[in-house]
Amino acid sequence: MSNNLFEAVLNPTWKTLSNEMKEVVIQNVLRHFVNPILEVTKITPVSYHFGGIKTDTFEIVIDGIEYVFVPGQKKCILGWDRGLSGLSGLDCSEERQELRYALKRYCNQQLTSSLLTEEGFLNQDFSHIRLTTEYIDEKINRSTSPLREVNIPALLVEKKPQYVGMKYIGQYNVVSGQLMSHENQTDNLLERIHSLLVPEGQNHYFLQDYPTVARKAPLLIQQNHLNPDIFNCYVDDAISYSDVKREVERHGFGLLNEDEWEYCCGASCRRLFKWGNQLKRQLFQHSISPLWKENMFGLLIANAEFGPELIDDEHYTKGGWLEETHKAPIINLLPLSSYYRGEGIEDKEKELTPGYYCVRKVMRVDSNG
Repeated sequence: MSNNLFEAVLNPTWKTLSNEMKEVVIQNVLRHFVNPILEVTKITPVSYHFGGIKTDTFEIVIDGIEYVFVPGQKKCILGWDRGLSGLSGLDCSEERQELRYALKRYCNQQLTSSLLTEEGFLNQDFSHIRLTTEYIDEKINRSTSPLREVNIPALLVEKKPQYVGMKYIGQYNVVSGQLMSHENQTDNLLERIHSLLVPEGQNHYFLQDYPTVARKAPLLIQQNHLNPDIFNCYVDDAISYSDVKREVERHGFGLLNEDEWEYCCGASCRRLFKWGNQLKRQLFQHSISPLWKENMFGLLIANAEFGPELIDDEHYTKGGWLEETHKAPIINLLPLSSYYRGEGIEDKEKELTPGYYCVRKVMRVDSNG
């Protein structure tokens, strides 16, 4: 492999290449790094602009799964350590009632950890603690990774993570009452899906106000963001961390490590969240919120739809579910920080709670690949 290729896939060189040369580089990357038994069916040039950062890159479909090319970077600065400019008193304030109400409404309508574990979340009592900016700043610092300088290789990263321990079985159309699936269907399965959408005692009618998500083990159904008449359906298929890792590592893929995950999330910008340090009033307005948008690399990462993401280190997870655990909204939103360190996996061989964690594949484009 030419050293010129490894230089071309790193910023700032990647940014200086013409669109034609970028495509040549990507074709070479796919030729040398993707296992030939895997089928590459689509290569699409795309441009993303998020948080003041613009990236021209490619989305690539490999064996039916969508990946994004993330250019690498040498001497990346990662970790929080109070950031470059710190946090404002307003963003740390517990008086942000509009955000507290929005989060409570969100947790009542969307998929959360308590729904998956079927356990109520115990709200902690912080009434005895004076939530000063200094206290919150220190709490955030203890919950995030330390400041460090690292080299990040170019990466082919799965665009959207997948639920761990849950098998996707198809899409249910509430208008037709049919499950669009390649799996063998039974009347019992359709009845269970229908009972989740229309609980016993309620009448079904055309303009039914369906829940956005419903769970009753072993079934999970979730409304499709693009079409409210469609629900994505999953069934439990429990698996351990070790088994997840072995499955992901087939055909040259792997899990992101902590450094790679943080870079893929926030692009080494030293901001607490991928969009910045500010908590704006519209944060939970789905159509304009950064919580659900693709980031500067085109990845759906650290968003509100998924729980903790497994990485190539069982001691930590990245990202996490949103829960109303604290009076200060910024603490409740901390699992979506680019640098947040979630609890790790205590037993790598124990089956994980279905759907609680998520995982995404990565292929590294470096001289060791």
